[in-house]
Amino acid sequence: MDPRKAGLRRSKVSIWAAYFNLRMMPHGGAILLPIILVTTGWVASLTHDGCDYARLTGPAVEILTGSSSIPFIHIGLSAYRVPQFYPASNTWRVAYSSDCRPYTHPEIIEDRSWVASEWLNFSSIVIGGTVMMFLWSGTCLTLRKNYWRSIGVGVLLACFLQMCSFVFFSTRLCHTTTKTFLDFEAGREIELSETTTSSCSLFFASKCAIASICLWLAAGLLIVMGEYPRPVPKLIAHDDDERAAMMRQKYPRIRTKMNARPKNNSQLNNSQQIRSMA
Repeated sequence: MDPRKAGLRRSKVSIWAAYFNLRMMPHGGAILLPIILVTTGWVASLTHDGCDYARLTGPAVEILTGSSSIPFIHIGLSAYRVPQFYPASNTWRVAYSSDCRPYTHPEIIEDRSWVASEWLNFSSIVIGGTVMMFLWSGTCLTLRKNYWRSIGVGVLLACFLQMCSFVFFSTRLCHTTTKTFLDFEAGREIELSETTTSSCSLFFASKCAIASICLWLAAGLLIVMGEYPRPVPKLIAHDDDERAAMMRQKYPRIRTKMNARPKNNSQLNNSQQIRSMA
């Protein structure tokens, strides 16, 4: 490679790095706690397999499975999982290695609450991931104070959207009393004296969503209400003496070693002459 082109490329990189103040941890260690909270909250919001959001019991189980002997199923936003009966223990248990079953008629089962929950969950994941990547850039770039506050507002917005996604538990499938798909499609319900109502309870994915809400809430409050982590001033040495002084200030252990060494060739020659005379 031509040395002129290589030098020009290095100069462009150094100019770009100086413009953006590119360096390692410009805000110090104070930025690490919000990064950990936001990242773990985003990972928790993604921890699901699509059919473990809620545990459904009641007549709605027969609508999806066609069997009245199955006591419960695990449902998600796009699929559900049916448990299996184990005669040895006389219990119904879910084999999590089994595949999720997609809904046969999602256009009938998914009402407004269901669709709203899907979009709110998707929006919270997108906003939380965007804010997380922007926050990670603070480990090598300097974030201004208004950018720092905007990150906190974004984290709180993702937390609010994730919280609103629990509107899924108000969907009609979680409160129906009918046992057949035709009655559910027609909107007919059975009197409560004849049968019990369906119910949905928290399960793995929804509990992980609660964990992400708590983590994002803590990170958002820490960023918005906490003190702005001011960047550490970047020291630039203009000559060798300033560079040596900066090294001695940064690494005090090497002061004695540097002071013990001769500073120039004249001092070295003088010390040798003194030894020869002795």
